[in-house]
Amino acid sequence: MDRSERVILTNMCMVYDGSKILVENRVKKDWPGITFPGGHVERGESIIASTIREIKEETGLDIQNLEMCGIKQFFDDDIRTIVFLYKTNQFSGVLRSSREGKVFWIERQDLKKYQLADGFASMLEIFENDKLSENHWYLENGQWNYKNE
Repeated sequence: MDRSERVILTNMCMVYDGSKILVENRVKKDWPGITFPGGHVERGESIIASTIREIKEETGLDIQNLEMCGIKQFFDDDIRTIVFLYKTNQFSGVLRSSREGKVFWIERQDLKKYQLADGFASMLEIFENDKLSENHWYLENGQWNYKNE
């Protein structure tokens, strides 16, 4: 039995400062809306190193002491995508936006006032509830569903 499969590895990080969280208003057509910054893991790169690099590229901030919250995963065209979810409140640098989208601080309680990227709301529980570690999306009867465990 062949257990190999095609996998895309990505990351996302919730950077927070007290009650404020750093969000990105993504402008890319493949997943527009408010989300946390992150991106792809490059071949041979560690997951944490990729997260630190992506946050620097998209926000200008240097992050440290990442805390793993869990993962998001889904299948699309027989390719599994795994998103490693981290959070940190330890950062330095000057905030700046990138071609990925505008980054800015908001109060956590105000997040749902914004147009969120598809499926992002379901991921928030993984960042905020220590008893959950997986946001799993799956197709059932032609409809996308998710389960947080």
